[in-house]
Amino acid sequence: MASNQEELVACLGRNGSFFPATRKEAHFRRIPHLVVRVLAFDARGRCLVQCRSETRPTHPGHFTDSASGHVSFDVRLLFDPQTFLRMESIRELREETGLSVLDGYKIREFDQPTYSDEAFEENHCYVALVSGEPVPNQEIDISRTGYVTPEELRAKLEEEDFVPEARDYWRRFLKRVGRRNPADVFFPS
Repeated sequence: MASNQEELVACLGRNGSFFPATRKEAHFRRIPHLVVRVLAFDARGRCLVQCRSETRPTHPGHFTDSASGHVSFDVRLLFDPQTFLRMESIRELREETGLSVLDGYKIREFDQPTYSDEAFEENHCYVALVSGEPVPNQEIDISRTGYVTPEELRAKLEEEDFVPEARDYWRRFLKRVGRRNPADVFFPS
């Protein structure tokens, strides 16, 4: 199995095309590449906030979204990018938290993609309705990862260190939700 740095990630060409490069090369050469982010919540309206482990090379010990990661390069990206990015977000959620989206369908795109000049990443964010307790992997600080109410998340965003892109997405999420349950806003019955 290839190491994390040898993984082929989906990079962006100047004309909107996609091409593969190793993660190491994309970072070293500052090649724009794709990242998916997931803002997950449960039926009770609690938001799942992840804390990165202290061993992470970037933003160690910072809070972030529920799950996120580089998009692996796959030929399916060339033919149906929306479906492939959605599948990648589901994979990241399962890989980092052990959770699956409720009913396998309760995930959708959230907002327009954003670009990080610092990280050379085009971020594609999704919202997901999940159930169960997370079982984080080794990249996550399990003692500081978990569900919080929207009110607790608002306070955490003001008081704690967050990955900048995640802070921006969570703020937009909370603004859209207001005082309502996120499930009612994003997946009304």
